[in-house]
Amino acid sequence: MNYTPNAITVGVGDLKITQSPNILKTLLGSCIGIVLHDPVNRVGGLLHIMLPKKNGKDLKITKYADPGLLYFISHMITNTGALRGTLYAKIFGGAKMFETNGMLNIGESNEMEVRRILKEEGIKIVASKTGGTKGYNISFDTHTGDVTCRIFGESVEVY
Repeated sequence: MNYTPNAITVGVGDLKITQSPNILKTLLGSCIGIVLHDPVNRVGGLLHIMLPKKNGKDLKITKYADPGLLYFISHMITNTGALRGTLYAKIFGGAKMFETNGMLNIGESNEMEVRRILKEEGIKIVASKTGGTKGYNISFDTHTGDVTCRIFGESVEVY
């Protein structure tokens, strides 16, 4: 089948959901990019979280794994026709971008919170590439479900 996808950029702390055949793309460091895909209904989304938990009065919940990821899951099911039973996740990023002298590793904390929420919500992570010390460039094809990932300075891999 021939198709020409549209590329949609997802910024830091942003969420985009779209129908096939669009491409969602983002750049990651310590942030985590969470892809949710329903292959049956060919709908997918990408959430770019910055921090594990919301604290304070920031109104942009999509910057945080908790509550942003719960919002993302709910929105996929309620507003796009995605089915919880066919929904799966892929996660990327969570690099240790800065030496912190024993302080909190934000990338690792982000990954742990994302994994915890997805497990509690019963959504299987079918692929992941996380950690390291370099940035990530990912693009998610909502038609195939493939995520192309390039860690800066390394070869491209498809998940």
